[in-house]
Amino acid sequence: MTGTPEELAATPNFVTDAFSEVFDIVHVRGDSARVMDTEGPLDTSMTWDKPCVYIVTKGQLNIVVGSESPVTLHENQIALLLKGTKHRATLTDPQERAPPEVNCFRGSFSVDGDLAARILQSLPNVIVLDDLSDHPIEWVDVVCDLVLREVGATRPGASLMVSRLLDLLLVIILRRWAQSDDALPGWLAAAKDERIARAVAAIHSDPSRDLTNDELAKLAGMSKSSFVERFKQIMGQQPGAYLRAWRLDQAAEALLHSSTPIDTIADRVGYASKEAFSRAFQAKFNIAPSIWRARRER
Repeated sequence: MTGTPEELAATPNFVTDAFSEVFDIVHVRGDSARVMDTEGPLDTSMTWDKPCVYIVTKGQLNIVVGSESPVTLHENQIALLLKGTKHRATLTDPQERAPPEVNCFRGSFSVDGDLAARILQSLPNVIVLDDLSDHPIEWVDVVCDLVLREVGATRPGASLMVSRLLDLLLVIILRRWAQSDDALPGWLAAAKDERIARAVAAIHSDPSRDLTNDELAKLAGMSKSSFVERFKQIMGQQPGAYLRAWRLDQAAEALLHSSTPIDTIADRVGYASKEAFSRAFQAKFNIAPSIWRARRER
């Protein structure tokens, strides 16, 4: 080991990314966990609106969302329902063994109301990850085991441990999905293209800065035309539109989670006046900034 104590104690200068920043905005937090198996009910109806993850280790899980066709989860498959859509989950043993052999880990999460719903709305109701037998996701089994050890424990900080471990589990699983060939929302798809990720990081790092397409293309190492086309393909909108949307999402988050004056927030996200900010905010969220902020006091 080399380096002085001061150097070793220094905080690393980690570079943030779109994935991490979206998590900060929606305030995803691990909530609770349990095992669904032969010791409990085989037919479990989910009636709450919290996001959750299912990991099947034995048997089969059928998930039904509204009038949609059932989604069947087999052994060594994972399902994410991040939008918190009401659903019904039924455990079965397809081999009809006696006693039935079924086992499913379920973890639930809480997110931050209307703003989270807007950001997560581009996700499918049910995300399924398979092929885990041949290509397991690193640390999933370990994290699940640690969660279950803490559930119901009387040790100090047990509930906090469960929450943080579930957060970690969600990040691990979403990382795998981000590498899939499925259609992804922009904030996840950006992770698959380093050039666009650099441009997105620049937008996120200083939303008050009026970055032009020329400047963003230079950061991405692309021609302007190629960059704009690729950005729209991945992010679903033009760079300028994404910048404006990100500014307002940042403002919405600040209004809910700080007491900073509205005109100061407007300035921080790049608006020359409180009036211009209010018009843009109203156009996107159909509500005035002051009324949006008042929601936190309810």
